[in-house]
Amino acid sequence: MKNNVDQRLKSIPKPTLGEEKKHIIHQNILNTNEQVKGGTMMSKLKPVYMMAASVAAVALFFFIILNTNVVDNPNMSGDNPQQTSKTYVEFLGKIEVHEQINPETAFIGNAGSLITFHGNILPGKYYADGMELETSEDAPMGINMNYLINEDNSAKGFDREVFSEKNLPYTLLFNATAYFTFFKNGEFVNFHINDGMETKTYSVTREQIEGLYEKDVQDFQSDLQAWEQEVMENVLMDSDKVQDFFTEITSKGE
Repeated sequence: MKNNVDQRLKSIPKPTLGEEKKHIIHQNILNTNEQVKGGTMMSKLKPVYMMAASVAAVALFFFIILNTNVVDNPNMSGDNPQQTSKTYVEFLGKIEVHEQINPETAFIGNAGSLITFHGNILPGKYYADGMELETSEDAPMGINMNYLINEDNSAKGFDREVFSEKNLPYTLLFNATAYFTFFKNGEFVNFHINDGMETKTYSVTREQIEGLYEKDVQDFQSDLQAWEQEVMENVLMDSDKVQDFFTEITSKGE
């Protein structure tokens, strides 16, 4: 019986696998292998991509920080000191002294006009710490302008840097020129600057200022164009003239 069954099973025709089906099965096997290999490669590369992205993010962060510092700090305008001083002089040129000072009321003895001049108009106004008039029948009349440098104010940008080492000569010259231009009966001005540790005094006379411009600076009162050309362009934009002026007023007492 068993032999008869075996013979019958052997005689049953076996199904044949067509070439097309063989090709499909073979292709599926290849695709499966490629997916496995691809997954393995990507799993190896993923940490590399993540590390590269992290490095790029850190680099971008420091780029933003460095550029923000340059914008916020006006003195960091490059390694060229002449470019730095030019930028500061442009800041001074935007102070509209002619629009804010009335020559009719600008004279020694008018405390209100002097207070406005000292504490609201000129560079250094955020550090203004009072003033004292010097009036006498027997001596030239002048003014003492006091400044206290501290962080407790709302000054921003160049307003915070008016008394920095680089900007100080320009600030003193600009303020003295404005003072002698508009206050016709003032013959000297003393700038007393207290940095919290010591007070330094810089004295400027009308004679020194008019010698620098080679004219009566009161002529600038009614001539804005002359102010812009002779004060802002010819003198303040000339770093040599500014430094010579600063050397003169700081060496008088030596």
